[in-house]
Amino acid sequence: MGCVYLAEHVSIQRPLALKLLHPEVGEIDEVTKRFEREAFAIGRVDHPNCVNVSDFGKLDDGTFYMVLELLDGVLLSDLLDRDTRLDWKRALHIGRHVLSALEYAHGAGIIHRDVKPENVILVEHEGDPDFAKILDFGIAKLHGDAKPETDTGPLNNDAKLTQYGVTIGTPTYIAPEQAYAQPIDGRADLYSLSIMLYEMITGVPPFDADDVGTLLRMHVSTAVPRFSEVAPDVDVPEAVEALIRHGLEKNADNRIRSAKAYIDRIDAIVPPDSGGDSGLREIPSIVLDGFRGSLGPAVARAVTKKKSPKQIVAAVLLVGALAAAVAFVFGSRGPEYLPKGPLLPLGQATHGPEAAAAAEMLAQGRPKEAASYLIGHGKEVRKEPYAQMVLGHAQASAQRSILALIAYEKAVSLEPKLAQNKLMRTNVELILDKHAPGVVDAAIEFLGTLVSVADDDTASGQLIDLASSSKVSRRRHKAMSVADEVGLGDQVDRLGSYLLDLQHGESCLHRKEAVANLRALGNKKAIPALRTARKRIRTEGGLIKRKVNTNACLRTDAAEAIRYLQRL
Repeated sequence: MGCVYLAEHVSIQRPLALKLLHPEVGEIDEVTKRFEREAFAIGRVDHPNCVNVSDFGKLDDGTFYMVLELLDGVLLSDLLDRDTRLDWKRALHIGRHVLSALEYAHGAGIIHRDVKPENVILVEHEGDPDFAKILDFGIAKLHGDAKPETDTGPLNNDAKLTQYGVTIGTPTYIAPEQAYAQPIDGRADLYSLSIMLYEMITGVPPFDADDVGTLLRMHVSTAVPRFSEVAPDVDVPEAVEALIRHGLEKNADNRIRSAKAYIDRIDAIVPPDSGGDSGLREIPSIVLDGFRGSLGPAVARAVTKKKSPKQIVAAVLLVGALAAAVAFVFGSRGPEYLPKGPLLPLGQATHGPEAAAAAEMLAQGRPKEAASYLIGHGKEVRKEPYAQMVLGHAQASAQRSILALIAYEKAVSLEPKLAQNKLMRTNVELILDKHAPGVVDAAIEFLGTLVSVADDDTASGQLIDLASSSKVSRRRHKAMSVADEVGLGDQVDRLGSYLLDLQHGESCLHRKEAVANLRALGNKKAIPALRTARKRIRTEGGLIKRKVNTNACLRTDAAEAIRYLQRL
């Protein structure tokens, strides 16, 4: 239906996400109304656990657009694809964030109607790597202060978009009343959230079927399986399972009554102030944000977690000790926020006052303030390589990985010798270790920039290693693509990479593609692996076990590839 671009506000130079409808789709009245509805719904939900929208309208050519905050994180669905299950405390922590967003949305007269892992993104915020934000209000139901049908505003014709008798939502996560297109309220979202919690903890949703009709009937009439039935090896307190089962009651009247009540139940199991073991934190207050911004991270966390006065004093002393340690280690030079000695191009270049001031803020543990300061001096620092380098350090320290990479790319493009900056190297290494696929893709592309702009041997080696032997197929394929673009393709171990695809491909079709690549490569060393792949047996079933060849789709192709390679 559309696409999303990385964009930049031309005045304040802030990176944003720009969501566009394809022009041909924009001619469909119902689609444009849903797009308009999404912008209006998100605009009404000003909450830290919801994606923020700042603008909506039409471009000169009639294309509808929406401007949203740029999120740097990992979709919960991608995390579950990789890890299958999450620790129950971590699952409740994520669920609590989503519930906080739903509580606010329901109070604003909005029912999301499509709560699922694909619509939850985890970002790093205030030291919390699992800060959840809910996305995609495209099928949200607006009620409460909705305008009458005669109006022409964004709430107009709600009945046409959400007709009685029309099922809307994702079947795996849909509430029974949604499944049969009955009137719904916020408790439908709580049912979907409970399905999501069930899946996070056990690794599977409670109901699954190939046929959508069968799946919808299961939501309405099939009993929810016990955790012990679907995941006998998972150790979860009875209170946690009881809570989720209460959220999965078929009759909405028997279900947990509100998102606030759900949060209270979670807090009763693992109180938010019980410390780091719980994985639960209070949702950061918008009012406290400015106050916390003036404190060091340790003090901010102490205030957020409602620590005792003694603990806050200890945090303040810790900040003082860290500041003293930084001063002792780096002396008057400061950390490597600015290039020193041999990193100065031509031995003569200097940095401007803005870069120096921001570097000082960063040395004091104020990365967000340093970033805001530099962005606020846009004209002065936009073409100043050292200022862009400091901006990259500040964004990386504030866990804004994509923004850090953008600044680093500007810095290196302006002054290639800055490719040797050690702190930048360290930060890029840390970003490459993240679990957010889009963020890692951007870091791999940055390695390609270092190769192209600075002819950097270290980046070349990293790119070749990732393309040849990364255990994560997406990273390996991305690195191979970038390596080809920058002229390093002939140095990649394609045999090793394709053999990893054959062994660890996510599905039989992915592994079948690896067979084709190995055949095209024309290396006889692939023959033993191809023979093994023809019979990939897995035992499935409950009481009655059966052996299944999980590579059945590629047996013929593998046999032909073996014969082809033998004839070479």
